[in-house]
Amino acid sequence: DATISCVISGITQQLDDVVWRKDGTDVTSLSGSNYVVSAGTYGSNSQTTILAVKAAVNSGDSTYTCVITSNEWLVTDQQTSVTLNTFAINFPDKTVLANSDQVLTCAVTGLSADTTVTWVDPSNNEISDCDSALIPLL
Repeated sequence: DATISCVISGITQQLDDVVWRKDGTDVTSLSGSNYVVSAGTYGSNSQTTILAVKAAVNSGDSTYTCVITSNEWLVTDQQTSVTLNTFAINFPDKTVLANSDQVLTCAVTGLSADTTVTWVDPSNNEISDCDSALIPLL
């Protein structure tokens, strides 16, 4: 799953409506299937709305549109585009011998910036001997 957000600042009350669209289609109404929408809560003159995109529909770079309505500012359909960039990870299976040094590799492609990769064990605990590695653009 991937998460993107839209921060609306300079407001003094909760937004009246928040809708997320992809290619003109309102995905807010699809919430619970492949999309989970949180309108967010107002605080400190801002509100952050969040869209979680399930892996089933997150197969390539996409642009989503955050559309807000604020009766306070007499604004309807104020739109902001948010890009969701995807990447691929290729980690082939490898059999290792106990008590033997091994080198594990992981190829990450489709990135637009350097990214930190953290290795974890099967219980999802970080592996402390190598912590993380900076993956340069390929």
